[in-house]
Amino acid sequence: MKKIVDQYNGDPTFSYLHDAVASNEEVREVLKTASFEEKKAEVARLPAHAFAWEDERRFPVHTPEDTVASVLYREKLNSYVPRQVDDKLAKAVDMFSLHNVLVTLQKTAAVAQPATNLSYALPLEQRLPMHNAVTVKMAERVLLSDYKYLPLLKRAEAFSNVYQAAKKHDVELKPISMKLAGATECDTTFVTDWLDARTAASVGAVSESFDKLATAFRGKPGLIDDRDSLVKLAATIQALDEKAGLEKYYDNKLPDPLLTVFNTDKVATETCDVAGLAVPCDQLMSLDPQVWDQVGMPEIAEVAQSGDVAVFKQVFDTVPMDIKVVLKAQLGG
Repeated sequence: MKKIVDQYNGDPTFSYLHDAVASNEEVREVLKTASFEEKKAEVARLPAHAFAWEDERRFPVHTPEDTVASVLYREKLNSYVPRQVDDKLAKAVDMFSLHNVLVTLQKTAAVAQPATNLSYALPLEQRLPMHNAVTVKMAERVLLSDYKYLPLLKRAEAFSNVYQAAKKHDVELKPISMKLAGATECDTTFVTDWLDARTAASVGAVSESFDKLATAFRGKPGLIDDRDSLVKLAATIQALDEKAGLEKYYDNKLPDPLLTVFNTDKVATETCDVAGLAVPCDQLMSLDPQVWDQVGMPEIAEVAQSGDVAVFKQVFDTVPMDIKVVLKAQLGG
C-alpha cells in the first residue's frame, strides 16, 4: 500500500500536524483535547465508511477533531488522492459544521511566512508548502511516495519546484529526486539502449516509433542538458509506453520515461537562450549591472541580484530578440 500520512499513520510524533496548525488558532482549539495516540486501537476497529479513503482506511472522519486532522493531512502532506476522498472530506466538514474552523486552512502557509516567499511543490493545488529546509525535505518525501500517481508533466514540474526550493534553502535532495526534476544530464547511449529494448518489447507502429526515436538519438552528442526538450522526449516515450502496455514493467525491468531520459547523477547547467546561443544562467546573472542599463533593461539586474535562477530564466525569456542579439555579440557569440 502506498504510504499515506495521517494522524494514525506516518507521523508518530505528530510533528507534521503541529507544524500545520501552528498559525491557526481555531484549529488548535478544536484539536487541543484530541488524543490520537490513545485512539489508535479504537480507530483500527472502525468500519471502512468511517474513513474518507475507505479502501486504504486513511483520513478518518467519524469525529469533528479527526475530520479536522484528516483535512490538514490531506491538504498539506498528501499530493495524490482519488477525487472521492476529497468529496467525502467535504461532506464530513458539512456534517460537523466545521467551515468556520477550516476556512483559513489554505492560508496557513501565508500566515506563517511573507506572501512573497510562498512556494509549493504543487502550486496550482497549493499542496506541499516549502518555506524552509524541513518542509522542502517533507515535500520530497511525499512526492517520492506519490509520484507514480501524478501525470508525467505534473511530476516533472513538482520535482523541479522542489529542486529550486532545495537550492534556496541549501537542502541536499536524493539522486532520484534530481533525475525526476529533470535537473541532471542525459546520457544518450543509455536512452538509445532503452529505446532499443522498447522497440523489441513492442509490435507494429509503436515498435517502429520507438525505433525511429532510437535512430534519431544515435546522432546526438554523448551528454545533453536541454531540459525542456528532454521532458518532451520523456512525454513521447510515456505515450508510446502506454500504447505498448509497458508501464507495468516500470521500476522492475524498465526505467520509467523520466528516469530513462534523465539518467546520470551529473547536475545539468541551467542555461538561457540568447538568440540561439545557450549561455549558463549564472554567467548572465553575474554580468555587470551596467550591461543591463546599456540595453535598456535595468530591471533584469535586480532580478539577477536576487539569486533565484528559475525567476531569472523566466524573466529573461521575455527579453526582446533584438536585445538578445546585442547581448550575444557582447558575449562573443
